[in-house]
Amino acid sequence: MSLPNLIEVQAADTVETAAAKITPPRNAVFLLLGSFDASIAPQVRSICARAIIPVGLMANALIVDNGAGDGLAAQMGAAVQEMDEAPPLVGILSPETATPDVNHPFLLKLPSEWSDPAKLSLQIVAELAKDGSTGEKPVIAILVGGTQADILTTLRCARRGWPILVVQGAGGLGDAILAAATPPADGSQAPEIADPDLCEIVDTAMLSALALNGHVDDLKRVLLGPIQLPGAILAEAWGRYNDLDRAAVDKQTRFRKIQLLILSMAVVAALLAVLSSSTAFPAPFLPWLHRFIPIPGWWVQKALHVLLVLAPITTAVLSGYNSRFREGNKWILLRAAAESIKREIFRYRTRSGAYSEAQCTLISSQSKLAANLKDITSNLVQSEVNKSNLPHRAMEGDFGMKFLRPEEYLIQRIEDQVNYFVSTTAKLYRRLKKLQLWIMLAGAAGTFVAAMGGDVWVAVTTAMATAFTAKLEIDQVENSIVQYNIALTNLRNIESWWKALSPWEKTRRRNIDLLVDQTETTLERETAGWIQQMQSELDKLTEKQASSDQQAQDDEKK
Repeated sequence: MSLPNLIEVQAADTVETAAAKITPPRNAVFLLLGSFDASIAPQVRSICARAIIPVGLMANALIVDNGAGDGLAAQMGAAVQEMDEAPPLVGILSPETATPDVNHPFLLKLPSEWSDPAKLSLQIVAELAKDGSTGEKPVIAILVGGTQADILTTLRCARRGWPILVVQGAGGLGDAILAAATPPADGSQAPEIADPDLCEIVDTAMLSALALNGHVDDLKRVLLGPIQLPGAILAEAWGRYNDLDRAAVDKQTRFRKIQLLILSMAVVAALLAVLSSSTAFPAPFLPWLHRFIPIPGWWVQKALHVLLVLAPITTAVLSGYNSRFREGNKWILLRAAAESIKREIFRYRTRSGAYSEAQCTLISSQSKLAANLKDITSNLVQSEVNKSNLPHRAMEGDFGMKFLRPEEYLIQRIEDQVNYFVSTTAKLYRRLKKLQLWIMLAGAAGTFVAAMGGDVWVAVTTAMATAFTAKLEIDQVENSIVQYNIALTNLRNIESWWKALSPWEKTRRRNIDLLVDQTETTLERETAGWIQQMQSELDKLTEKQASSDQQAQDDEKK
């Protein structure tokens, strides 16, 4: 029988040249496996028409089967023939296939000289999934029934890390896999699987179930899970993070400027008080002082008095602004929300935990991310942040808009945070030493001026030491160093654990989930510890400033 759509692979061809003979564009590959009883052929053709073909169109996927004129390939070919529009369908024919399916638009026949055509067919599929510009395309194996002859092919798919969607209710190997992968309902230990190949499939494969007579929406959701693209929701999540991150930086900058002004005004007030006293300078220094400051003494005293009155008033205004607008509290809340969104983004991009295919059969991972964004931002606007503006700004920087493999996650998340903690702890330690040095110098200066008879100047040195100490407490330098070093050590331990795994262990979903979960939990604990410490320090600072304002008001009344 002559088939115009038949492409014959020559014995001299390689897997690469054989795959190059198939030209339809694709963003994913659906690989159909298995066999079934003829009595369920209508249901199989229905699931092909209702779910596999529409999802293949949506995902711009290439559908590959064995191209035979009976069984699964025949039902897929018939379903394609019924549809007005269908994705490209390719049948890879074994040399023993006598009757190809006539409804396949592309048939690739392997030469008889090629041994193990089942293995080479998978290699061709893997080659079809390659794309030099954007990386490897997802390949999803769909197992419908199957016999013992299909177990090796299914195992090879699992070893390649391809998700396997098993049609539940088609009997044979598929139902045996699902039964072995389902834990006993009574919570008892599952019986040991005697077949080592079946045991490896259950233990290592990414399995999902497709109900043979399931609702079309459920079928499409399961099929789209492994091939989903990050979608617009990832861009929205990065946009939300960008807005909150920038707002947190703005609040932090404003808060620290105000605190620096308040501390500076305390030192200035002490200095003005000393300068206003008659004993600020010894009598022998007065002629020398008047020579370099040719201003009448009464004018100087008047100016000092005005400044001395303005200093506590300015401090009170700044403290009132800080108490009213609470920029520090808003900074903490915004930073916490931004980091929460960032954690969800990386969990989503690695498709781990709640975002894994296994846990997204009923609700898609995009919907889960959207729901988590809603929860985080809803909690934020119920706080005092809702009394402030959150400007929307265009995203800047290289934001990741694709899913991550474990090694990419290691670089973009763990190593990035390790580098941040290393550089930040170095800066904080330098700041700690600098402020501690200034505190010691201020104390030494106070001792010196007291010994030289300038007791009145001790108030200035004390005010300076107090300001440096307050700056150290407000910035939580020591506590931040401790928190960062703990997180840094934990991240390095996680990185060492991952690098110690064998290549096979790195492909196991449970290890990937553990990598992401431990990393994000470590960062969450670091953020929670920082928030608790900063919140406690802000509460103490508010009490101190309120007490200082009251004392200043009482002094003015006197």
